[in-house]
Amino acid sequence: MIKIGVCTSLNNIRKAELAGFEYMEAALNGIAAMSDEEFEKALSDVNRASIKVEACNCLLPGTLKVTGPEVNAQALHEYLEKAFTRAQRLGVKVVVFGSGAARRVPEGFDVPQAWRQIANFLRLLERHAADHDITVVIEPLRSGECNIINYVSEATILASLVQMPHICVLGDTYHMAFGHEGFGALTMAGSLLKHIHVANAIGRKFPKKGDGERYKELFDTLKAMSYEGRVSVEGSCDDFDVDARPAYEALAAARDE
Repeated sequence: MIKIGVCTSLNNIRKAELAGFEYMEAALNGIAAMSDEEFEKALSDVNRASIKVEACNCLLPGTLKVTGPEVNAQALHEYLEKAFTRAQRLGVKVVVFGSGAARRVPEGFDVPQAWRQIANFLRLLERHAADHDITVVIEPLRSGECNIINYVSEATILASLVQMPHICVLGDTYHMAFGHEGFGALTMAGSLLKHIHVANAIGRKFPKKGDGERYKELFDTLKAMSYEGRVSVEGSCDDFDVDARPAYEALAAARDE
C-alpha cells in the first residue's frame, strides 16, 4: 500500500500523527546539526509516537559542496557517517538527495566534470546507504533552484548508469510541473522510483481537495506501475494545525478512490 506522509519538523510529529499522516519526513541536515543531547531527546519523542520518521530530505547543508573546486571528500564522508547513523536510529528508510545549494555547478566550472563529481558522490552515498540499510533517492530540482539534474528522466538515466542498489529516483510533482514533465516520466523510471513529493504547484502549498491538482491521476499512475513506496507532502502552509488534516484527506481520497 502507498503510504502518505508529510515533510515537517521533528517537533511536529505528534501533530502529523493527529492529522492522519502515516509517517513523517524530516530534514537530515538539521538532524545532523543537533547536539547529542538534542538528538537523544528528539529520538525519545519520536519513539513515543505511533508514526515514525521513515524518510529524510535536505541531505546536505549548502556549505558542503558536491560539485566545483571546493569538494572535500573527507568532510562529506564524516558528515554522512554521522547523519546516516542518526537516520538509522530514527528508523529512516529513504533519504532524499536534493540539496540544490550543495550540488549547484559554480559559474564557469566544467559541467562534464560536475557530472563526474556527482557520480563520485553517489558512490560515497552508496557505501553509507548500504552500511545503514537506507535507500537514497535522487531528487530532480527545477532550474530556478539548481542548474543540474532538473528532470526525473535525468535522474533515471543517472541512477541507471551508476547501477548501485541503494541509489534510486524521486519524483516531485512541483518540480515536474515547472519542467513541464508529465507523469509518464514516473512510469519510465520504473522500479528505480522509490519516493514521491507532492504539493500544489501554485505557491508550493499543502494539497487541498478541489485545488486543481491531479492527485488521483498521480496515484493511478503509481498504482499502474505497482509502486509501493511513500508519498510525502512537501510544501508550505499557513497553519499546520489547520492545513495538515485537509492535505492528508485530499491525498488519501485520491489514493483510496
